[in-house]
Amino acid sequence: MASPSLISRLYKDLAELHESPYPGVAIFIDDSNLRKFCLVLTPPSGPWKNLSLHFDVVLPEDWPTSPPQVSSSVDGIDHPNLFGSYVCCDLLKTKEHIYRGGGYTGGYSPALTLRGLFLQFLTFFSSTKIDQDYGYTIDVGDSAIVHYVMQLDPQHLAGHKGMHRCATCDRRSSSGQLDLQQQWEQNTNPATVLHEYDTEIGPLFETVKSSGPGTRIHRIEERNYRWDATYDSIRYWRCRYCPYGTDAVPHCVGPNPQIVMEQAHYNLDESSSLFMPQATCHLDQLNDDVLYEIALRLPSESLLNFSVAYPRLHNIVQSMHILLQRELRCFFLRTPLPESILGIGVALDFRSRNLSSDFDWLSQRAFVEFGVRESVEKREFGFFLPLAFSRAHFERAYPHIWSRLAELDAAVQKAENQMSRNPRRRAPGPAQRRELVGVVYRMMNNIVVSLMKSCDTVLNSGNSSKTLLHASEKAVVAYCHLFHLLICLCRSESKILLDATNRLRRFIDRKDTRVKTHVPDLGELIILIMLVLCRPPVGGGPPIKWSDLAGPFLEEVIVRNVRWVLKDAPHLEIMEQGASDYRLAETFLRSQTSLRLVSFQITFLDVFIKAYGADISRLDDNYGFPEKELPVLMVEKVKDIYKIDTWPAFFARVRFARGVGFGKERFSDMLRDAMKTSATRRYHYPAPVSRLPALRAQKKAAEEAFAEPK
Repeated sequence: MASPSLISRLYKDLAELHESPYPGVAIFIDDSNLRKFCLVLTPPSGPWKNLSLHFDVVLPEDWPTSPPQVSSSVDGIDHPNLFGSYVCCDLLKTKEHIYRGGGYTGGYSPALTLRGLFLQFLTFFSSTKIDQDYGYTIDVGDSAIVHYVMQLDPQHLAGHKGMHRCATCDRRSSSGQLDLQQQWEQNTNPATVLHEYDTEIGPLFETVKSSGPGTRIHRIEERNYRWDATYDSIRYWRCRYCPYGTDAVPHCVGPNPQIVMEQAHYNLDESSSLFMPQATCHLDQLNDDVLYEIALRLPSESLLNFSVAYPRLHNIVQSMHILLQRELRCFFLRTPLPESILGIGVALDFRSRNLSSDFDWLSQRAFVEFGVRESVEKREFGFFLPLAFSRAHFERAYPHIWSRLAELDAAVQKAENQMSRNPRRRAPGPAQRRELVGVVYRMMNNIVVSLMKSCDTVLNSGNSSKTLLHASEKAVVAYCHLFHLLICLCRSESKILLDATNRLRRFIDRKDTRVKTHVPDLGELIILIMLVLCRPPVGGGPPIKWSDLAGPFLEEVIVRNVRWVLKDAPHLEIMEQGASDYRLAETFLRSQTSLRLVSFQITFLDVFIKAYGADISRLDDNYGFPEKELPVLMVEKVKDIYKIDTWPAFFARVRFARGVGFGKERFSDMLRDAMKTSATRRYHYPAPVSRLPALRAQKKAAEEAFAEPK
C-alpha cells in the first residue's frame, strides 16, 4: 500500500494535467486503478506529426522514487528508440541504469511531474534528431522529406503522384541529392508549382525550376516514410482505455481530444456576444480580497496570463508573492510551504570539509520517511537543513533547525579531527548554539568560494555573460537564504549576535586574537562582520564599522598569504631596504587568487549590507529570496574584480581608504613585516642558512629581469 504522502503527490500531478492541459498530450485513466492509464501523444512536428501515439503507463508503488513504467501500446512505431513495446529513454531510467560519464545529470528525477515528463516525451517524439548513447545522433528527418530530380520523364513523375515513396529517388546517392539541392538553391529562376497535395501533415508540393534549355529541376516533397510505416502499424488498432475511433474508422491521425476540446471552445462566430464590446469590466466590481482568492485557485500559467491582461490582479499577485509561494514546495512530495518543514539537502566533502547544496527545496518528511538523498541534478547529500523562508515557517522549524545544525556540526568536527593537521579546537562537552551556527558561516563562505571558481572557469573559457549571470544568480539565492536563516536565528538567540560582536571587538583591539587558532577562516569572519553590521548594536561600546575592521582584516590576509607567496617565489624571503617595485608587483601576482577571493567575499558583504542593512525585514517579505537586481549587480562587480591588477586598485575595491594612499616605501615595509610575522607565528618556516646565497642570486636575477624595459 502506497504512503498517503505519495498518493497525495499523485493527486497533485493528475490535477496539474487536468488544470493545465497541453496540446498534444492527453491521458485516459483506468477506472479501477489510478496508477494505470493511457498516454496519447500527438506530435506537432517531426516524422510523426499529427499521429496519435498511444503508450501504456504504470506508476510503481514507490513512485516518484522510481520512474513510471512506459511502454508503447502497439508494435511498429518506426522510431530508433522504440523496440517493440520497449521505450529506450533516459527519462525512464534512474542514474544507476545510465552511464554517460562523469557529470551527466540526465535521466529520471522525482522532481519531474507527470506533466513535465510527458511534455519532454512530446518533444522527444517531435524532434528530427534523436540523441543516442555514446554521443551520436540519428537524423530521423522532418514530417516531409524533399527529393530533387533532374529532367524527370512523365512516367517517373507519375510515380510521385499521391506522395508515395519513390524507389528511383531512393537509389539516388546522398551526394547526388546534395548537388541537386545546391543547384536548386543557387538557381535564381522562379519556382513553379506543378502539384499540391493535401495530406495528414499539411499540404505538400512539387515545384520545378528551369535550369537551361530543355533542363529542369524538380523539387518533390513527400511524407516521411517513418510516418507511413507507423500509420500502417496503428491505423486499425484500438485502445482499451480511451474512446479513440472504431475498428472501421482510422483513429490514429489528427488532433487528440484535448486539442479538439480547445478548438471547439474557441471556434466562435463573430456575432457571438463574446465579441461584443463591453461597457464595463465586471472585474472592477470585485474587491482585492476576492481577486486574491481567485488568484490562489488559478493554475500558474492562467494566473500569469490573467496578470498580464489585468494590471490590478498583477499588483495583487506581486504584493502577496503568490507565484513565489508556489515555488516553495518539496520537489519530491510537492507539499507546499505551509504543510512542510522545508529546507535543503546538504553534502559534506569529508576530505575538504566543504559543505554544499543544490538548494532544491526538500521537505523533512521526504528526507526522513522516504530517504531522499539525491538532488534534482543527481548530486548526493547526507544531511538536511531547514531554512527560514517566513516567520511562521521558522517558528515551526525552529527546534528541528538546531538538531540538524548539531548533526552537521558533529560531522564537520569529525572531519576536522581526522583530516586537518591543525583541527579547530573546541572546549569539551556539547557544542554551544553560538558554535553550531558556524555551520551556516562555513556554508556561506563555501558558496562564495564556489562562485569564484565558477567565474574563473566561465571567464577563462570565454563563455557569455548569460552563463556568468546564471552562476551569480544561483550563488546569490543560496547565500541570501542562509543569511536569512542566520538573521532569524539571531532574533531568537541574542547570544549569537553578542558573541559575534565580542569576537570582532577583540579582533580589532588585540593582534593576538587574529591568529589562526582564534580565527581559522577569514572568509567565515566576513559572515560575522556582515551579521554585526546589518543588525542593531549589542553590548557596550560604539557600533562597529567596516572602517574599523578593514585595516586589521587586510593585514591578517597579507600575513596568511606569505606562505603561498614564498611557495612560488621563495627568493622574496631575502629582505631589501626601502621601496621595492619588484616586491610589490611579485607579491601581488603571487597573491592574486587569494586577493580575488577576498574581493568576492567583501563584495558580498558590501552588496548585502547596502540591500538589507537599513531594512532587514525585506528578507521576510521575500521569503528569503534576494532582490531581483542583486544577481545582475553581482555580475558587474565580478567583472570589476577581474580587472584589478595593482595594490591600490585592490584597496579601493575592498573599501580600505588608508591603503589606497600607502606610498611604495611604506607598503614595501609592511610586506616585509608580514613575512616576519608569518615566520613568528609558524605559518611558514624560514629557509635554512645554507640556502640563503642561492636565494640571493635568484632574487637578484629576478629583479634585473623585472627592471628590463618591456
